[in-house]
Amino acid sequence: MIILFYIANALLLPPAMFFSVNYYRYRGKEINFSALPVSKTIIGMTVLVTTLQFIYPEIIPALDRNKEALFAGEVWRLITPLFIQPMGVWQCVFNGVFLLVFMPVAEHFYGRKLILIYFIAGITGQIANFYWNKGGGGSSTAIYGVIGALFVYILLNRNNFPRPYTFLALAPFISAVILCFFQDGHAPGLLAGAVTALICKGKNL
Repeated sequence: MIILFYIANALLLPPAMFFSVNYYRYRGKEINFSALPVSKTIIGMTVLVTTLQFIYPEIIPALDRNKEALFAGEVWRLITPLFIQPMGVWQCVFNGVFLLVFMPVAEHFYGRKLILIYFIAGITGQIANFYWNKGGGGSSTAIYGVIGALFVYILLNRNNFPRPYTFLALAPFISAVILCFFQDGHAPGLLAGAVTALICKGKNL
C-alpha cells in the first residue's frame, strides 16, 4: 500500500512543477511580478515567522497544531501552523521553493482571490490534520490548495493548453482522493483549493 502512497504523490507535485516552470518559460512575460500583493504578503509573512522560529524556538509550540490547545479556545491554531516550519531546514527549503514557484502564477490567474484559495485550503487541511490527530505545522496544506487551483485553471482553459495538460490536471485529483485514505492533510487542502477556484474562477486567457 505504501507504493500507492508514493505513486499518488508523484502525480501531484511533479506535474504542478512542470506546468508552472513551462508557463514561466514560455509566457512569463505576461506576469507582472511587481504587482502581486497576495503572493508578496503571504511569502513575506511566512519568511518572517519562519525566521523568528529559529531565533525564538518557543514560537513553534505557541503556533503549531495542538488539538488540546485548540479545544481550549486557541482558535488561531487553525491558521498559524501555516506560517511555521517545525520540521526544520528542509521543510523551509521545500515549502519556500513551492511558494515562490506556485504563488505568482496562481495570482496571475486568480488575482486577489488567491488569498481565499490559500486560506480556505490551508484551514481545511488543518481541520483534517486536527481530526487525524497530526501535530506540527507547515505551509504545504495551503500550497497544495494553490496547486489544486492551478489544475482547475488548466481544465477550465484546456483549449488554450496542449492536450496532454488535461491528463496532467486530472490525475492529481484522483491522487488526492487516494491520499485521503492515508490521512494525508495535503489532499483535503488540494481539493478545497480546487473547489474554491471553481467558485472564484480565474481570468480568461
